[in-house]
Amino acid sequence: MKKFINLDLKRQKGVSAGGSLWVRLMEGMFLGAFAAGIFMANFMGREAVSNAGILNDYFVEKFQYTDINGENLLFYILGERVPLLLLLCLLAFTSLGVIAGNLLLGWQGFSVGFMLSASVAKYGLKGILLVLGGLFPQYLFYAPVYVLYCWLTVYMRRRLYRDRQEQGTDRKYIYMAGLVASAGLMVLFITGIFLESYINPVILKKILNIF
Repeated sequence: MKKFINLDLKRQKGVSAGGSLWVRLMEGMFLGAFAAGIFMANFMGREAVSNAGILNDYFVEKFQYTDINGENLLFYILGERVPLLLLLCLLAFTSLGVIAGNLLLGWQGFSVGFMLSASVAKYGLKGILLVLGGLFPQYLFYAPVYVLYCWLTVYMRRRLYRDRQEQGTDRKYIYMAGLVASAGLMVLFITGIFLESYINPVILKKILNIF
């Protein structure tokens, strides 16, 4: 009996260590990609990155004097981003979920690092305000969704791994927990999309007035 308990404790420690390893890997992926984005923006040079995204002068001019239809923007963003999130949630139930989480954080880190560096090169410190304005307030919801998604992938991997070792575990409860968590992530994400469609354009217009 004592031998069995010791073996079970060692197994749980091994699973926890594996989960912690994935968490550290995701943190490293985000920070490394963020640094890579900064390096890439500087490597390409000011002229090459000056027309990226919201730094494009034509975009800035049109955005300032165009009335944004929030409803049209809402459905456009829903069509662009919700299918990707659905795919990611499906992957969370597979062995590819943690890899998808790493790639997601990597892309987000690279994008933010690139845009911050490019905006500072073009506008100076005001460029930081422009990029932050482009992310607010929707990233108050997007960022937690990305972090919680990565946590979900680690959780599902850990529980499904342990389930293979413990025959008495009912897998349907693990999948049910994953579905509930995925639904919660979807609600948060759609809330962010709503804010990006109706609130962010107003904030961004005000910020662009100082450029």
